Parts: sequence; C-alpha cells; structure tokens
Amino acid sequence: MMTHLFPTRRHSAATGLVASAALILALAVSPAWSLDSGWAETEGGRMRLVVDPEPRADGTVRAILDVDLDPGWKTYWRDPGSAGIPPTLDFTQSKGIALEKFDYPPPVRVDDGYAIWAGYTAPVQFPLTLRRTATGDAEIRAQAFIGICAKICVPFQAELAVDLPKQLAASDADSTLITDAMALLPEPEGADFRLENVLLAADGSEFEIEAALPSFRPRGVAPELFVAGPEGFAFAPPTLLGDEDGVARWRVRLERRPNKTAAIDLSSIDAVITLGQRSMGTNLASAATEKP
Repeated sequence: MMTHLFPTRRHSAATGLVASAALILALAVSPAWSLDSGWAETEGGRMRLVVDPEPRADGTVRAILDVDLDPGWKTYWRDPGSAGIPPTLDFTQSKGIALEKFDYPPPVRVDDGYAIWAGYTAPVQFPLTLRRTATGDAEIRAQAFIGICAKICVPFQAELAVDLPKQLAASDADSTLITDAMALLPEPEGADFRLENVLLAADGSEFEIEAALPSFRPRGVAPELFVAGPEGFAFAPPTLLGDEDGVARWRVRLERRPNKTAAIDLSSIDAVITLGQRSMGTNLASAATEKP
C-alpha cells in the first residue's frame, strides 16, 4: 500500500521542492513488493508461495513454500514412511518459469500412536529453486498438495499464483525469510560429519549405515537417521544399532517396493542425519558396499 502526502498551502516552496525530489527518486528506484501468493487456508493450517524474483549468479530464482501449522498439527517430510502424504508442487501451468528443485529442511521423528513417521511439528518453509524459461514477465500457477494431521489428517490442495514482472524486486523481509529457510537445509558431508559405510544386504531387504558424528553434541541428544528413496519404495523407521566413539550405526529395513523384482539402487536413496541443531544430507552411493 502506498501513502500519498499532499502539501498544504502552509508548506514553504523549499518543502515542496524536497517533496518533489523525493517523489522523483522513489519512482526511479525499482519497486519492492511482497511477492507472495497470499495464504490458502484449511483446517489446521495454511500455505503460500513467497518468491524473490531477482536472479542469483547462476540464473536461478529463489522461493519457498511456506506452511503455517496451527498448534498440535503436523505435516510430512519427502518420505514419511509407510504412511503419510509427502508434499508436492506442480508448476506445469506456469508461464516463463519452472520448478528446478524442491528442498526439505531436516525433519523430526513423529510417533502419533498409530504410526512412526518423518515430518514437522511446527511451521516449516520448503526452499524452492526456480528458473525462468523465457524473457519478460512470468506467471507462477502452482498446484500445491500437502497433508496435515492432528487427531485427523486433512489432504490440503490449493493453486498458488504469483506474477513476476521482469524488473520487480522482493521486499527485504521476503528476501530474509527465503535466506533463513535456505540456511536451515542440511549441510553437505564434511570432515566431522559424514557417512563412513553403507552395507546393502544381498537380498536387498535391508541395509546398514555407519556415520561419523560431530564431537560436540548437546547433553542427552541422540542422532537420528532419515532416508528417502524413489517413488514406490518405503522404509521402516531406522533402528539405531550403536552410538559410541563418535560413530553411529543404523539398520534400515525395506517395507515396500513397487514390484517384487525392483532392486534397491543406493544412488537413488538420500539420507539425512540430525544431531541437535546440526544436520547433514548426502546420497548413499558413495559409501555403499554389498553385505553377504
């Protein structure tokens, strides 16, 4: 909303000149707007898209799917387990822009008394990487679908629309919101937080993961492992086999595969390990070996 100031007759000529100069300067600067779709609401929560249209050095555009949950409500990670609805976002009806990547902040383990799954128990922002596919203005028409749960589960679908004029800049608040969401993503493997080994059973029914953990951890905090595979695969909650001398080991059992002959391809499975406020994300292929 713009506020217009109209000078009265008591204003001096100098004041009028200053006001005119300020107006000219304001018009010369690219406008900064809140580039969001507005909230779509349902029982238990709401969601929206927020976009920073200024291209990054690599030509991509940053955005988030912002999910605001009411107290006591939860939503799902990319692979919640044998039950749950992972979030999806369809950009096929958009013009001049495409969804390149959908990222996930580290989840938590949720036990609702009926199932154990991976998700979020508080408002969450999913970072998005977009890319313009044409010059000029762009139109986002995204079909978003998530599941949110309390005592009941609600499938939540909405079209989220944002128009992106070529020369528009996002507000500082929106840019900060997106930057903060990106900063919460799992870190890559490093010297103090990495996979050491992945052992795949010969029959493909399970695998074991061994990881080196940071030397510092909050008192009483145990490491958690989350795995996500290709569509049609589901994994049981990982079993922690050991956690000592800076190394943790888990066993992960395959619960469902798309058909009986489908083999596990470790290069298609991602892992996230959390330890307090730190989290690390990686692919299983680099540390994989076969287990007899």
